[in-house]
Amino acid sequence: MKALVYLGPERMEIQSVPDPAPRQGEVLVGVSAAGVCGSDLHGFLGHSARRKPGLVMGHEAVATVLEVPSGVSGWRKGQRVSFNPLVSCGQCRACLDGRQNLCPTWWLFGMDRVQGTYAERVAVPVGQLTALSEGLSEEEAVLAEPMAVVVHAFRVGLAGTPRALAIVGGGAIGCLSLILAKLRGVPKVCVIDVNDARLEAAKKMGADLAIHAKREDAKAIVHEWSGGGADAVVEAVGTEGTRRMAVAVAAKGARLVMLGLAENDSPLPWIDMTRNEQALFTSFAYAPRDFLDSIELLESRRVDIRAFTETRPLEDGQAGFLKMVRDPGATLKLLLKP
Repeated sequence: MKALVYLGPERMEIQSVPDPAPRQGEVLVGVSAAGVCGSDLHGFLGHSARRKPGLVMGHEAVATVLEVPSGVSGWRKGQRVSFNPLVSCGQCRACLDGRQNLCPTWWLFGMDRVQGTYAERVAVPVGQLTALSEGLSEEEAVLAEPMAVVVHAFRVGLAGTPRALAIVGGGAIGCLSLILAKLRGVPKVCVIDVNDARLEAAKKMGADLAIHAKREDAKAIVHEWSGGGADAVVEAVGTEGTRRMAVAVAAKGARLVMLGLAENDSPLPWIDMTRNEQALFTSFAYAPRDFLDSIELLESRRVDIRAFTETRPLEDGQAGFLKMVRDPGATLKLLLKP
């Protein structure tokens, strides 16, 4: 079958690879569209130790069931599906507590040596599948995984409805956070970024304020706009600068949810944060209930970034990845179609 194979930093090519052989309890699905995640971009740049050359990356997908093996019930050939790409053991303390994202042995499609979704077909454990309606577009349905990240972050870090929310980072996760905040009734939401096109996109999606961090004093603007700082902050990039920005724009007593994974080590003003009682929460991926909640949101047609989505054939994967890392413009989500 055809697959997009990662060869090294900033290099991918289409290759013919063996068809996946489903194991017991797995279903073979045909990928109709696969999304490009920020973690895939890190892998493409050579910044992910768990994405090594020779790997078929990708973990966001819309697919169709191709084969249902004997002993598997509840699914039919030709059925349209999404699937949760984070697989856990189901037996450890974390899994039994409903925190499968913290399973010591979790694995993800398109990471380590597990073939991902930038291919024509993939074998998926049946328990990871979720049905999709025929009316949900591929551009909407492919958001199941990134929307689950945001749903989980709000569940972990945001108690109640903040009066003012600041989002640091206007990429896909940042803008999905904006959409979910508005759906949950947050009255004031601002987005901070350094990309003019993405800031314009955020305003079109309902941001009350969009701030260019390199040209404007984001801290002063947010504190004046919110009357003392944002009650809650979502950090969706993960660099030292963006993490410090998240603290700077936060109010005393604010809750900060850290999602970004770009850098591991970042100094923060811990004395100031302690005196200000700013609560720091970290949020990683999602549990199955978050994924199901994400699908429900998408099926309700209340999450739509199609105007900022670009679709390319899988053969254009190399060019598409280069665009996303060098000059994404207003493109928030890139879809590849095998």
